[in-house]
Amino acid sequence: MDISVYLLLIVSMVLLGLTLVLFLSAIIIRVWHRNWSAKLENYRKTLMPHVLNYLEEGNEKEVIEQFTGKNLEYYAFEKIITEMLTHVEGTEADKLKELLFIEPIFDHHFNLLRSSDDVARVKACNYFSNVRLVNYKVIKKLKGYLDSPNQMLVFSAASALMGSDDVNLRVEALSRVAKKDFLSEMAMIELFHKFHSDEDDQNEAEGEALKIVLDEQDIPPANRALFIKGITEIGYYNLVNYLLEKLQDPSREWNHPEVLSAIIKAQGEFNNVKSIKTLRRYLDHEAPEVVVSALEELGDYGSEDDFPYFKFLLGHEDKNVKKAAVFALLKNGFKESEILHEVPESDIKLITKYVLMYVHEKRNESNFNG
Repeated sequence: MDISVYLLLIVSMVLLGLTLVLFLSAIIIRVWHRNWSAKLENYRKTLMPHVLNYLEEGNEKEVIEQFTGKNLEYYAFEKIITEMLTHVEGTEADKLKELLFIEPIFDHHFNLLRSSDDVARVKACNYFSNVRLVNYKVIKKLKGYLDSPNQMLVFSAASALMGSDDVNLRVEALSRVAKKDFLSEMAMIELFHKFHSDEDDQNEAEGEALKIVLDEQDIPPANRALFIKGITEIGYYNLVNYLLEKLQDPSREWNHPEVLSAIIKAQGEFNNVKSIKTLRRYLDHEAPEVVVSALEELGDYGSEDDFPYFKFLLGHEDKNVKKAAVFALLKNGFKESEILHEVPESDIKLITKYVLMYVHEKRNESNFNG
């Protein structure tokens, strides 16, 4: 037999074998999924009447007695509750939420929390995000996971701890997570907002606690800047002067361009006129992004004392600084001809472009607001 024919037969047999394996695997998966779905539906049929009776009579003992310890039971039960919550509100919704905290459900998730499987741990953390954290053993486990190399587990554990009423516990979690550089910007922003309680009387205590976090030296600049941004978004007005002081702090951790820009923008967001004199110092900073931030904020204040600085910065080597200087002057009533008079002929085309950009942006704002 020719060697090529022989090799072709071997390849054909291998492909046939692989096809058969895939076919059998597909059948097994379909059968498994069908059995799983059937069991899930049976649990739903068993549990649903007891949940409905609970809504009418308030007897949670009847619901508790239905659990036999099978994982699928807990999944089916939580699925029932979450689906029903999309259709009810008010007192009925509150009663349904209470069912998520009954002993069998709590114990099941605590066992998941103690699991060696990170996926199970994350699932448990998500559950405890909705439970009032009063159990010391749960809190201890969650704290331990803040040092995990698994990003999702760290985020989930921190999110659960943010559900605590205790500001000190929340700030401890935020402080430990703040020192990590592997969480995404979105994750950090979300955690910062979860740190904030809806209770208005905690604002001042939270602000004081945040000073402890921000004073930590080993927080990456990106995280420090994000937290400063969060301070303005939430509105911790008791930190305005603290941030202004940090703008004058010579320490290395407070002089990173990203951090300085965030503080400068915070002064503008809080309309802190006390910061004007300090902001002027940053118009000649070596980092262009810091100069741009200072220009943007000082441009909003509209002080005539700053106009000479704005004109001078039209000649800055960085294009973003030039653009910010043009915007600051136009914002304060300067005409295009007056601005072009201040620049060399080589820059006229670029500065004209920035003028047109400003006019276009303002027109779009007017159309949007009108």
